[in-house]
Amino acid sequence: MAVLFVASDQPGAGKTALCAALALSLTNQGKSVAVFKPFASGDADTDGDSYNKLFGQPVEGWPQQIPAAGLNDQAVEDASQMAASLSEGKDVTIVEGSNALSLDDTASLVTGLNGSVVLVAAYRRELTASDLASYKNSFGDALAGVVVNGLTQHLGTEANENLVPTFEAEGINCLGVIPESRRLLAVTTAQIAEHLDGKFITDAPDTDALIERFQVGGFSLDPGDLRFGLYPDNAVVIRGDRPDVQMSALAVPVSCMVLTSGIEPTEYVKYEAQEEGVPVMLAPGDTRTTMNDLNAVQARATFSHTRKLSAFVELVDSHVDVASIINALGV
Repeated sequence: MAVLFVASDQPGAGKTALCAALALSLTNQGKSVAVFKPFASGDADTDGDSYNKLFGQPVEGWPQQIPAAGLNDQAVEDASQMAASLSEGKDVTIVEGSNALSLDDTASLVTGLNGSVVLVAAYRRELTASDLASYKNSFGDALAGVVVNGLTQHLGTEANENLVPTFEAEGINCLGVIPESRRLLAVTTAQIAEHLDGKFITDAPDTDALIERFQVGGFSLDPGDLRFGLYPDNAVVIRGDRPDVQMSALAVPVSCMVLTSGIEPTEYVKYEAQEEGVPVMLAPGDTRTTMNDLNAVQARATFSHTRKLSAFVELVDSHVDVASIINALGV
């Protein structure tokens, strides 16, 4: 059983995304893959559900709650047995770590699983490989390398000149630097409705549609097709009593309309939205309140969406040395 353990230097660095992307990338190369997360720090952890939605991966019995005293030998053994059970007939088992575990406990788990480690480091301008030396010391030869995730747009030259060379100096393999992607921060129309306490007024709305951008449907000298059609996967926030602006947005059409102040649109607007397949929801707040509320909607974003997975697989295949990971696993 070849085990790839994915750890990260901080929460939200992209462990789940990388686990899922590597699973699909390896599958596309003819490998059979299992993926799971043995431990989590709370009931709110949804990573298991993400793997189930994306791959049909069984989630019964995991992740387990991290013991208050940390991992003991029995906990490590239980995780190893679970990995062996899930990986039966598989070429590779990808195991997602938890930042709630101490580095020592994570190293013990890696040893118990006899795994190779890929560390995901969240990009920031001050990051150098020396910040990750403790992981090299803890994982030793099991550390296959580091993937830096979320490189800020327009900072590629700076990262190549100031960050990447520091890995060689520390004796750490830099497996790649992945640029940030707006799609990975997108939310679904269902998540928007939940966040705004809104309600859909169109029949059978596409609640799984991804929204990457929000626009305010206000006064503008530009024609609607230029203003609202500037970006794909966008939602337009419009006053409920502005059928002229609403019809202008539907002419593009946009991906979603959010009508504010709880005002129902005219029947003609509802008809056109239904014909165009544009989900329309009513938000109780006025336009300013609704836009302010949307500032925090990305906190609801999750990775469990097939379009996000496809986008991240493309990024991984383009920017990560997957071949080196395969070689480290010996498969």
